Amino acid sequence: MDLIDGLGKVWTVLAKFHTHEAIGNYVSIDWPQFSNEKGLKPYDEITFMTRPQQEGGNEGPQNEFKVLVKRKIRLFGQDIWGEVM
Repeated sequence: MDLIDGLGKVWTVLAKFHTHEAIGNYVSIDWPQFSNEKGLKPYDEITFMTRPQQEGGNEGPQNEFKVLVKRKIRLFGQDIWGEVM
């Protein structure tokens, strides 16, 4: 699966889609390089968004997603979510 981060860098990660009777559908992702370079931590919020198809045809990979990683920080007594670049 191809992911594009907030800086426009393309990452290729291994993803497996599963179905579980009790919890439903879920995906497991193997992305050690992405995780290490982004410095992912427990409780980071990760959002996957499909990229809209470009006008004019079927150009590019079909499974390309934008990935947004946010981390909560405490600033002046307030919780603020900031994007991890």
